[in-house]
Amino acid sequence: MEYGRGLASFLIEKNVPASTDRYDSSNAVVLVPGLCSGTLVPSTGRITIASKKGKSKGIQFADLAGSFSQKLASLNITAVVIKGKSSSENPVTVVFSECGTHIEKDMNLKGEVVSNTINEIRKKFSMDAAIIGIGPTGEHLLPLSSLFSTYPEGKVPEYHCTRGGMGDIFGSKGIKALVVNSKGYFNAEVWDKEGISKNAKKLGKIIVSHPICGGALPGYGSITLMKMLKQGRKIDIPKKSNTSKNTKKDSQLCNINRTCSPICVIGCLNRHLKEGDSTYSSPAESEVYAALKEALDIDDKAFASTLNKEAFEIGLDSVELVFSIALYYKAIDRIAEKEGIIEILDEIRKLSIIGRLIGSKTQGIYSFYSDKTNLKPLVTKPSVNEESKFNILIKSKPEYLSHISDLDYLYAMMTTLGNFGICLFSAFALIENEDILYTLSNIFYSKTGIKTEPSKIIQYSLACMERESTFETNSKLGSVQKTIPEFVKVLYRYFDRNIQ
Repeated sequence: MEYGRGLASFLIEKNVPASTDRYDSSNAVVLVPGLCSGTLVPSTGRITIASKKGKSKGIQFADLAGSFSQKLASLNITAVVIKGKSSSENPVTVVFSECGTHIEKDMNLKGEVVSNTINEIRKKFSMDAAIIGIGPTGEHLLPLSSLFSTYPEGKVPEYHCTRGGMGDIFGSKGIKALVVNSKGYFNAEVWDKEGISKNAKKLGKIIVSHPICGGALPGYGSITLMKMLKQGRKIDIPKKSNTSKNTKKDSQLCNINRTCSPICVIGCLNRHLKEGDSTYSSPAESEVYAALKEALDIDDKAFASTLNKEAFEIGLDSVELVFSIALYYKAIDRIAEKEGIIEILDEIRKLSIIGRLIGSKTQGIYSFYSDKTNLKPLVTKPSVNEESKFNILIKSKPEYLSHISDLDYLYAMMTTLGNFGICLFSAFALIENEDILYTLSNIFYSKTGIKTEPSKIIQYSLACMERESTFETNSKLGSVQKTIPEFVKVLYRYFDRNIQ
């Protein structure tokens, strides 16, 4: 049985010829909710989106959080495969609901920024509609463009997330947004509801009992992950109550949104207290702030917030944008200035030559200045390229998997979480838990009615990774690479035996 990320790669392999290029109509966009999305299994708001990276390349994956996965799965849609290109002058919106699937061609969202796109779609359908889509940079096929994913609505403050790349692929097909217009979250078919409920509670307890997932992340948000990139397991976790000290202000805001999708037991959103009128910030802001300090020596939280919001509106990956700007400044021998960075955003909006150059990511910028070899170290590389720098130690691993290296086990567990739709942040609690594969095999049985051994869960994940490598080989890629989420950079350091 194929499911999750494994199903996504299976469908790409079956539907996309190995010779297909990135913007060919024969390329496909595949969306697969996690196996347990749409059920009461906690922290299962992840969806896998897959497409072919290029003519001689393998599969590109985006692993997005939000309510889209749970709502799509609640319609009992196991996977969506989109091929071809729209002939409409305006980019289209594809809508999934209890009444079926249809294409909206007349919403006039061409060139709209992300917030307007979200508002117009929800105005037409409902405030509870879940959306994945692109900004204007995706419509213009800028490689730096990304996908946005909405979080549950009816909460304050409101913000969403732009991650995962692939905005240009959506744009090449003439897709502005995908919408699930339904009220249901937990209506996916389950073979044994009592069994899945029992094991869901067990899984939730494992996650919240861990000091990172049950303490640092809910207490401090994604800034915790930034600290881990430097400190690994040595991260200091100050004791802090989950109850906000700003009780009066919280009551005024009403219904603070602490999760990117329903029934997440980690709850790491809106934990970044700020001064003044802006009480909370987007989780991505801490990453942009860290990137600005590292790449451009700019230490300004307010500017990081502004840059993140501006990038979000036009559909750019804000963190990757910072590193692209840094490489460009290095290429033209210019000192980074905040005013200049804002001007670059304007150039991107205008689609000027400079704007398109910055929008081509660090790889595109370096290609333009390839004679300046000192720029090569600044080119963003897949996180998997850094694996040789770390000596991974998994302190607790099932004896029957002793033949698998700790690094391969780490990758297999990340793939397993993706297959089940479980938030990658839970990896800290689950990867070294002795009972997790047994619990997941019970959840698999309760969901599908198919019995499986704990070892088969990992074997399937390893087979998924092997399939992806084989597809890349068949696409005549010169050097086959594992396609691992960027989040692995945190796990490398956390599980490194030299940082214990």
